[in-house]
Amino acid sequence: MNISQEKSSTMATEGDPRSLLTIAFEASSLGLIICAAVIGNTLILASLYRFTCLHTKTNAFVLNLAIADLLLAILAMPFTLVSSIKYEWIFGHAMCQILGVLNSVFCEASIMTLTFVSLERFIAIVYPLKYETLITPNRVKFVIGYIWLQAVLCASSTFIFAKFTFLKFESICTVDWGSNIAYTLVFVIVFLYVPFLVTAVLYYVILQTAMKQRRRIEVIKVGEITTSESGSQRSAKNGVNSAKKTAKENKATVMIAIVVGTFVICWFPHAIGVFCLLDPKCNFSDHFYVLTTWFAMLNSAMNSLIYGLMNRSFRRAFKSLLCCERYVGNADLVTNILPEKSGRKSYGNETSYFSKNLNIQLASGKKG
Repeated sequence: MNISQEKSSTMATEGDPRSLLTIAFEASSLGLIICAAVIGNTLILASLYRFTCLHTKTNAFVLNLAIADLLLAILAMPFTLVSSIKYEWIFGHAMCQILGVLNSVFCEASIMTLTFVSLERFIAIVYPLKYETLITPNRVKFVIGYIWLQAVLCASSTFIFAKFTFLKFESICTVDWGSNIAYTLVFVIVFLYVPFLVTAVLYYVILQTAMKQRRRIEVIKVGEITTSESGSQRSAKNGVNSAKKTAKENKATVMIAIVVGTFVICWFPHAIGVFCLLDPKCNFSDHFYVLTTWFAMLNSAMNSLIYGLMNRSFRRAFKSLLCCERYVGNADLVTNILPEKSGRKSYGNETSYFSKNLNIQLASGKKG
């Protein structure tokens, strides 16, 4: 009998040792996580659907991440909530297998999405002149399709090399990590630690490049003030425009970095718990496994909070949706980003300078 099975069977004979207060706290906290994940990710999807100015290549990965998080919150988390209250699996063996697959697919899709969005940010910051050539809409679609294919293959491999089972101490149907130690090691390293390592290396290079670009921007700003000749002024103006674009890319990169960092913080303790199940000498308490599982699920609700706090476009879109501002359009989000260039706002079918430029950019993007 493997370690996880022994832990589950021991607890099955003991019944539910938790106090009523502990059950209420675990259930209410997971319930709040589910509500936050559903509301937050629905806001992201609604914002991307309503405001076409948010249709960027980076946000295509944001869309994919929101879909994975929303599906996890709707299709998988409620079963974990019920199991946490009942302290047993009451939905049958077949449903446990289905939920095990769903948990694996959605979690792997999130991990791979964050890895590829890190690669997209790496190209945008380190190789900006090659970005439009390397990151095309068709390639973005291909990558997103590959992400879901790998997620399905990752979950399917469990039926061949291991099995899905209900872990009572986590209240979740997932991979029986102790049934095949070799598979567990390969699974965790290939599908969890390698993507995290790749992401960490990419963001280290991005950070080094961003620091150099920041120093260059400061030099350009000084040149903008001291330049007097007309030819030099044009050169300085072009440099300032390039600097503003670089600053915008850097800000988007910082936001994605926080998203990735939050994911690592939420999931790393859970990964430690998986390795603990392989070591007979490791005896983490049941509270540790509940905490790490809940913490991993909390990540599904964090992304929308990060976008709302850090991205003015998403923040304005969220406000428009929550306050039922029917006539807020793309121009409002753009003028909200660049208030110093125009005090006008556009409602309904009225078109502003920024919305015209936006339509041109979207048209050129579709052609590309």
